Amino acid sequence: MITNFKQSVSARLLAICCACLPFVFVSCNKNDDPKPEPEKKGAFFIAATGESTQYILQVDNPETGTTSISNNIKTLELSGYTWIFNSNPSAAVGLIYQQGDPGVGLGYVADENGSLRESGQFLITSRFTSYGFFDRYALTSVGGVTPVDGQGNALLDAGGNNRTDGVTFNFFDLKNNFASQTKTIPTLNITGNGQQATPSGIVDMGNGEFLTGLVVSEPKDPTAGGGASSGAITYPDSVWVAAFDANLNLKRIYRDDRIGYSSGRFRSQYYSQIAKADDGNVYVFSGAYESTTTRPAGVLRINSGATAFDASYYFDIQEKTGGYKFRKVWHITGNYFLLELYNDLVPAATGAATQYGVVDVIGKTFKWVTGIPALDKITATGLPAPHNGKMYFPITAEAADPAIYVINPTTAAATKGLTVTGATSINAIGRLTHD
Repeated sequence: MITNFKQSVSARLLAICCACLPFVFVSCNKNDDPKPEPEKKGAFFIAATGESTQYILQVDNPETGTTSISNNIKTLELSGYTWIFNSNPSAAVGLIYQQGDPGVGLGYVADENGSLRESGQFLITSRFTSYGFFDRYALTSVGGVTPVDGQGNALLDAGGNNRTDGVTFNFFDLKNNFASQTKTIPTLNITGNGQQATPSGIVDMGNGEFLTGLVVSEPKDPTAGGGASSGAITYPDSVWVAAFDANLNLKRIYRDDRIGYSSGRFRSQYYSQIAKADDGNVYVFSGAYESTTTRPAGVLRINSGATAFDASYYFDIQEKTGGYKFRKVWHITGNYFLLELYNDLVPAATGAATQYGVVDVIGKTFKWVTGIPALDKITATGLPAPHNGKMYFPITAEAADPAIYVINPTTAAATKGLTVTGATSINAIGRLTHD
């Protein structure tokens, strides 16, 4: 009875404090957690391909239902866009790779009503093999370019041939109608070992710098064909990451010998394998692409603000996958990343990669994604989109309409979401919001 009486008096006093003394720092609510801010107005952008044409669709919920390419908001004049998405400023940027010819770009944003609209078109005069976002810019890069001196004369190697160590970056201003700047920098001996480098991926550090993985190689044979800019890989058991500022001044090089270089590769394309987690730390993955490497596919860490790799962190992912290597990496949420893995234990350079898994880089766990079509039934995939702690992944399978699969990162279980009828594939999905 005494205990109950004390509790009753305490409750009454608390009620009086809350009613009469609003300035007293007393918690009057059972749940003091701040309410989440309402989601910005926007919509999901879906790029889908029909028999011969690419379309843009706008949807509100990609987790359920069916839509058709006939519901598109735009029929594109060109096809073959690679779509990438930025969050701040929010934008979708489509890039067309034209072999050796200039590339074509297209931008989309969400207006004040949350509806998607075209924001501009542009040319990528130097072509591209890698891409990303930095500050207010969409960036593309390509290696294998001949650098020039101050008078515009080509720099030559010891044999009198044009050098091939130049890298051209294109900056497209998302806030100024894609106004462009182009700059080429030499990379010969950038890592101090006489080699040249091809960049792979862009990670905005939020401090005026961006990171890019480096594929370090001998100069490419000037008589060799193909669009790839790398020559022979002399150091397959080392990884390098470069930090540049907005003027492409080299700030530092991160180097380690616990994994191979950080880049997925397919013909002339260099797929980013570096990504930033929610805590600001950057994870540098290596899919162990080179057949000569002795290092397994794995990941290292660059802690936020650090000038070197974290010597205490290493995760052998290949051991967890049963020996499979990976080609692409996407951040989902928190410490979770989605991997695209090769189907064969000893993959060819252009081998099929239609297996998927989720890694927790802190828990150092790997789980195969379940609930998606069998690896030998997947005919195409698109760029996935993280949103509200899930990953939306476009997958096309044999004898089925393409659909968005929703992946739960903690369980790696996927469920089938929105289906797009009339399409042969879904090329990309992303959410655009009005800033």
